[in-house]
Amino acid sequence: MNCVSVHHFLRSSAGRWLVILLAIGFLGVPARAQDKPPTQSKPPVMPEPLPKTVAEGTTPEGRMFREYLKTQKARFAYARTLKITLPPTGNVTLVGSSRQEVTVEARIHVEGATPADLDELSRRIGFSLGQGQASFELVSIGPQAKLSRKEKNKAIEGLSSNLQKLPYRIDYTIQIPEYTDLDISVFEGDLNLSNTYGGIVFRVQKGNVKLTSLGGTVVGAVGIGAVRVEFQSLSWRGSGIKVLSGTGDIVLSVPRGYSADVSLTASEPLDIQYRLNLGEEVPEDTPIGNQVRARFGVGGADLTFATQKGTIRVLQYPPIR
Repeated sequence: MNCVSVHHFLRSSAGRWLVILLAIGFLGVPARAQDKPPTQSKPPVMPEPLPKTVAEGTTPEGRMFREYLKTQKARFAYARTLKITLPPTGNVTLVGSSRQEVTVEARIHVEGATPADLDELSRRIGFSLGQGQASFELVSIGPQAKLSRKEKNKAIEGLSSNLQKLPYRIDYTIQIPEYTDLDISVFEGDLNLSNTYGGIVFRVQKGNVKLTSLGGTVVGAVGIGAVRVEFQSLSWRGSGIKVLSGTGDIVLSVPRGYSADVSLTASEPLDIQYRLNLGEEVPEDTPIGNQVRARFGVGGADLTFATQKGTIRVLQYPPIR
């Protein structure tokens, strides 16, 4: 192709496109500013927001204190066990409901020398709610909580030894499904459980216990503390209840017309203000003493209560006038 032919080709439409393609291939086309990818800046690291404060002030010992609320809900599958482990100090109230979920409200009390101490402890102390190895678990978290070594190290990491030793408590109010198996551990605090049916095991080292309108199979142990059991139907639904106390009185509130087999043992004379069926061969006015095995009404589920240091009172509800 001579020079004239090349000149005509470059002036043609095909020639102009060839020049453009060559320019793209060898020189590249600079990208427009709006085509550049945006700069990916990292979001700022924000501290976890502090929970809702409901009270604050100064303790008699001169330390500052703060009380705040933490709440959480979780779906709870039918026929599962809920395991609850409290901190070294704290109460728990559990109420059965028709909803198939667990609702936890924790009132947390922390103490410190400065507002910064309270802020730090507020972020460290709380609870976790979720699936454990063999059950659904509510675990209290804090420097002095009963945790595994790994969880304990995480709870105290970077926390001064002085803050680790400061007192705190968590008081729980928990709504649970009515039909729930429970495994409850309380160290120093009260247990209040009502409107629940299932396989229930509880341990209270030091604190009072109140049980209202329960059913299923209940087994409990109390180290030091009073026990009150309120029966609100005419018989026990399930196999029965067994509660043993080391030190403390036990009170049973029994409605008229109730039926069950009952076994009572105490270190002091029993105080029974309810009609007992001691058997056909035993007169009704026979002194009972510290121990008895008899029936309410026509008998039924086994109710066993014992205290190593204390007495047992059986009251009729409504009370006899």
